[in-house]
Amino acid sequence: MPEKHTTNPNLDLLDCALKQGVPAIGRYLQHATGHVLHITTLQGCECYPRAGHILTAAELEIFRNIPSFTDQEYFYDKNHQQLTLRCSLSEDDGLLLSFATVTPADIPALVEQAAPAHLALLWYLRSQMTAQAQADRSLDTLLARVFQGNDVRVDALLSRHGLQLSPDQNYAVMVMQLPQDTTITLPELAQQMQEFCTEHSLPVIQPLTWQGMHLAILSGFYRQTEYRGLTQRASRELVSSWHQAVEEKCGVALSLGIGGEYPLDELHHSLREARIALTFHTIKGKQGFVQWFDELGIFCELFRCPPARIHTFCRQTLDKLLEYDHDCNADLQITLRTLLDDNFNYKATAEKLFIHVNTVRYRAEKIAQLLNIDLNDPDTRFNLYAALRVGDVRKALDLLQPGYIGTIHSPHAKSSKTVF
Repeated sequence: MPEKHTTNPNLDLLDCALKQGVPAIGRYLQHATGHVLHITTLQGCECYPRAGHILTAAELEIFRNIPSFTDQEYFYDKNHQQLTLRCSLSEDDGLLLSFATVTPADIPALVEQAAPAHLALLWYLRSQMTAQAQADRSLDTLLARVFQGNDVRVDALLSRHGLQLSPDQNYAVMVMQLPQDTTITLPELAQQMQEFCTEHSLPVIQPLTWQGMHLAILSGFYRQTEYRGLTQRASRELVSSWHQAVEEKCGVALSLGIGGEYPLDELHHSLREARIALTFHTIKGKQGFVQWFDELGIFCELFRCPPARIHTFCRQTLDKLLEYDHDCNADLQITLRTLLDDNFNYKATAEKLFIHVNTVRYRAEKIAQLLNIDLNDPDTRFNLYAALRVGDVRKALDLLQPGYIGTIHSPHAKSSKTVF
C-alpha cells in the first residue's frame, strides 16, 4: 500500500508511482483487488512482478492475441479468464494491466478499483517519456561521437551507458535488420541475445539503436584467450547458432552484417563494413542471413579501397553506358544487369524484361560498342558486375549520390556527363 502523505488517496498513489515506479502500483493493485496482476509494456516487456523480464513464447502468444482497444475499453479473454486494461499516452507508448482468474461478474469492481492507479500510471509514463527522450538524445550524441571517428576515449564514453569495453581489445560491430512487417521488438531481441550469451558463458551483447539501425558491439565471439580461446571458425559458428535460435524462437527472418575487428577508437570502420555486408544482400531482396564483411571475397578488398578509387573504378567501367542511358532512355543498364545475373542467357533476359530476344542482342552490341569491350571476355564481365554491385551498395548507403552534370546555358541539351 502507498504511504499516506495526504488525505487524498489519488495523490498518494501519484506520489508512489513517481517515487517507486510501476512495481509499487502493481503491488498496490494486486493487494487491493486480490487478483494476480501482470503489468507489461505495449512491446511485451514485463514491468511487474518480474521487472525487465521478456515474455516467454507461450506468454507472447497470449500477449499478441490481445486485440487493439483504448484506455476507455477493456479486453476480457474468456479462455484464460484474464482481464486486460490499457494505460497509454500514445499508440506505441503505454502499459497493459492483466488480471488473472477473473469472472465476468468481477469486471465492474476491478475496473473501478483500477481507476485511481490509471491516473498515477499516466503521470508516471509522462515523466518516463521525458527522461527517456533525454537519455535517447544523450545516447545518440554519444554514438555519433563513437561511430563518426572523432578523437575521443570510446571506452569512457560507452561506460556511461553500461557498456564496459576494454581499450586493449578489438571489437566488431554487428548491424541487424528485421523485416518491416515483423512483430518482434528490440527488447525481445535483447532477451534472446542475453539467454544465448549466458548459456555459452559469453559476455552479454547489448543491442543499441542509432540512426534507425539496430546494432551491437561484439567482443566475446572473437579470438581472445579469456573467452576460451575461440578460433575464428568456432566463433562464427556461435554467431550462426544464435542467429538460427532467434529465427526459430521468434519466427522471423533476421539479417546480420558484421564488420571486421578494430580497436575501440577505430570502431567506426567496423560499423561501415557491417553496413556494407548487410546491404550487399538486402538490396537484392535477400533476408535471413549472416554476412561477415571479410567473407565478401574480392568485394571485401574493393570496398576497402579509398572512396575516390572506388568512384573512379565505377566511372571508368560504366560512365559511357550511364551517360548514353541518361541521354537516350535506352535501358542499357538494366539490360546489362539482367544479362550478368543470367550469365548472358539472351532468352532468359528477354523474358524477364518482356522484350524480344533480338532487342537484347542489339542492346548488348550497343553496350560493347559504347564501352569498347568484348562481352565474351570473363574478366570484362566480372569488372562490369563488380562496378554495378559496388555502385549499388554505395548508393544504398548514401556514399555515392546518383546524378549527372549538365550545361547551365543549355539545360535541355542532350549532352551530359554522369556522376554515376
